[in-house]
Amino acid sequence: MNVTTTYSKKYDFIDNLRFISMICIVMEHSSLLLGKTYTLLSDQIIQVTTLHIWKFGTIVFFLLSGFLIGDKFETYTSAEYFKRRWGNTFKPWLFWVTVAVALNYINFAIVYFKFGMNDILLNPWQTFYTQVYNVVFLSSFWFIINFLICIGILLAFRRYINSMVFGGILAVFSLFYSVNLYFNWIPTGHTVAIFGFVFYLWLGYQLNKNFSAFTQWVNRVSKWWLVLAVVAAFVLDCCETFWMAHLKLVDVGFNTLKLTNIIYSLVAFVALFKFSPYIHIQQFKPRTVTFGIYLIHHLLLFHVLPEFFRPLGIRDEDYRPMWQMLSLTLARFILAYSMSYFITLLIAKGPKQISWLVGQQGDKDKKQMRIVARNLSYNPNPVRNISSKLLPTGSGPHPNNT
Repeated sequence: MNVTTTYSKKYDFIDNLRFISMICIVMEHSSLLLGKTYTLLSDQIIQVTTLHIWKFGTIVFFLLSGFLIGDKFETYTSAEYFKRRWGNTFKPWLFWVTVAVALNYINFAIVYFKFGMNDILLNPWQTFYTQVYNVVFLSSFWFIINFLICIGILLAFRRYINSMVFGGILAVFSLFYSVNLYFNWIPTGHTVAIFGFVFYLWLGYQLNKNFSAFTQWVNRVSKWWLVLAVVAAFVLDCCETFWMAHLKLVDVGFNTLKLTNIIYSLVAFVALFKFSPYIHIQQFKPRTVTFGIYLIHHLLLFHVLPEFFRPLGIRDEDYRPMWQMLSLTLARFILAYSMSYFITLLIAKGPKQISWLVGQQGDKDKKQMRIVARNLSYNPNPVRNISSKLLPTGSGPHPNNT
């Protein structure tokens, strides 16, 4: 029983951090300040601080995913692991990408029948390519593909995954993108940074393998020192953005792989881990809803909510007084997060025929998981001795956790 309790506690913090990180990601995507240019210093400060305070979410999710795949790499072959990912990650992603593209075409149809604009008919294949490209590469859907590519890289170099040299090489790739933001050797868009996030998966994997040492180190660090470190890292992150604006590098100031944002994200991860025992959010079922929220919130923010706000004379591209921009951002977040949460929960509780849409499985696989959980109570080595045949396709961590 002690072994099982220790095993459970090892993963208790995951749900807390994924819950907070998903709030940060949805809040960032909900902001009406992203992509806008302000001239007043007070407006610039509000823009930078309100956008950056949530900016640690993406890297924290890659760390959590790396932590969770640590055990799976020892219980599955590369082929088995990717087969699982096809079922519980890629298939749901493909469905919601298709929905996003379809919604774009519905919008085209409305414009055509209402205003007679037939641009879509002039070059249909180019239009289709553009819509697919924009949804897959220029939206939040891209990070799921990025995540799968990162996993593929780790699996391809699986034999070196415990090597610090290998980890150092991955860190160099990440830092290259940070430096590239200043010199523009290659395009700075997130679609190019496919190797920039592998390091954080690898680092999460190492945290899993050295969990006891990591926990002991965090326990020795004062809570107040961690709070100060988070504040200092956040201030540095904001300062670098202002410095980039001074250098006319406005477009990259909010890049996730900016050096100071990496530091801020790593420090925030340690602080959240430290304070995780004081966070109790299990009733919100973060393990069940996280992936679905990530997939659905984009559709709500950019397809559904604009239709609610447009009749009120509110458009995403408008400039308004800052207090209105912040109020509308908060309203967008509350609506997008709550709606995507309840939609995901309804789908996840359904039969297997629909629950896969949010990365969940049906009652049969859930029953198998309960069998596995019971077996853990008697297994002195609960991670390495679980037969892969006992674990259902949708169990455990995936970008439901990313």
